[in-house]
Amino acid sequence: MTGMFSRYAVFFRTSFFCQIVFLLFELPFLNWPLFNKPGVIGCLITAMLLSGIPTRDASAQYQLGDQSPIQLQQTDTLIDGELAYTIHASEGGRDKVRPEPGYFDDLVTTLFNDAGLPYVIAAQAPWKRVMEQAVQGTRHVIYPTTRTADREDSFKWVGPISRTIWNLYGYAGAKWQDMSFDNILSSARIGVLLGSAREPYLRKRGAQQLVLVPREELLLPMLHADRVDLIAIGGSVLRQYRDIVDPSAQQRDIDGILPYRSCFLYIAISNAAPIDEIKKLQNSLDKIKQSGQFINLRERHGLSSNTDSAFLRAMLNLDNNGVACLDLFGRDD
Repeated sequence: MTGMFSRYAVFFRTSFFCQIVFLLFELPFLNWPLFNKPGVIGCLITAMLLSGIPTRDASAQYQLGDQSPIQLQQTDTLIDGELAYTIHASEGGRDKVRPEPGYFDDLVTTLFNDAGLPYVIAAQAPWKRVMEQAVQGTRHVIYPTTRTADREDSFKWVGPISRTIWNLYGYAGAKWQDMSFDNILSSARIGVLLGSAREPYLRKRGAQQLVLVPREELLLPMLHADRVDLIAIGGSVLRQYRDIVDPSAQQRDIDGILPYRSCFLYIAISNAAPIDEIKKLQNSLDKIKQSGQFINLRERHGLSSNTDSAFLRAMLNLDNNGVACLDLFGRDD
C-alpha cells in the first residue's frame, strides 16, 4: 500500500512539473528542440528522477525493516478504544522442564486481568532489545526484572514477584574459591548476560574481563569450552541446563563460587504508564498474595509453596514492597 501511494506521488509530481513547463514555454518557444518528441521524453525522465528522490526518503520511515524493532514495538494498540499494554513473554515460555517462565507469564496476565487493564502479548525477543523497548515505549511490560538504582527512574515498578541470589559459578576446587570478591573481579574472565542487571553491577564493582552473551543458556557451554573462568548466571537457568539440556554437566563439579548479591525481582513497566494504573496492578498483586492465590499459582507450576521458607516469607511480606538489592559478599543468606 505504501509503495502504491509513493508511485502515485511520483506520477503526480511528474505530470504537474511538465504541465507547468509546457504552460510557460509552449507559445514563445514552441519550435525549440526541447519540445520535440525526444525532448519531452527527456523532460519526463528528469522530472521522475527529481521527484523520486524525496519520495524515497519520505517512504523510508514507513518501511518495516529489521533495523528498527523498537519503532515497530512502540505502535499503540487499541482494544475497545482503550490503549493496551504490550506484555513481553518470558524467555523460555511454557517449557515444562523450566516452569518459572510460564509461572511469571501467568502471574502477570492474572494481575492485568484483575486490574481490568487491556494487554497484548508480544513474541519473545532478546532481553536487551525488550529492555530498550520498555525504556523508550509507553506501555511495555517486562519481567522478572531486577530493581536497581540505575534503573529506578527508567521504569515504574510492580512487585516484588521473586528474589534471586547472584552467584558466580565455576569449577569446584579452582583457585577462585580461595580469593576475595575484589580479586576475582580484577583477574577472572566472567561470562554474563548482555543487558542484565549483573553486567553494569560487576563492571562498576571493578570487573576487568566481562564476556557478554545474548542468552543465559550460552554461559555454561562457554565455561566448558574454557572461554570464561566464571559465569554470572541465574541458579534456575544453571539447574535447568545441567538437569535437562546436558546431564553430563553434573559430572563436571560446577558449583557456586561466591554469592555476592541478593535482589528482589519486579515487573518493570514503561515510565510513561499512568501511575493510577500502576497502583491498580500493585494492589492486585498484594491482594493475590494475601488471598493465597500467589501460592496456588506457584503450586500449579510445580514451584515451591512452603510458606515457612525464607524465600516465600520474603515474598508474602508486603513490607518488602519497594526493596531492591543487598550486597552479600560471601554470605549465602
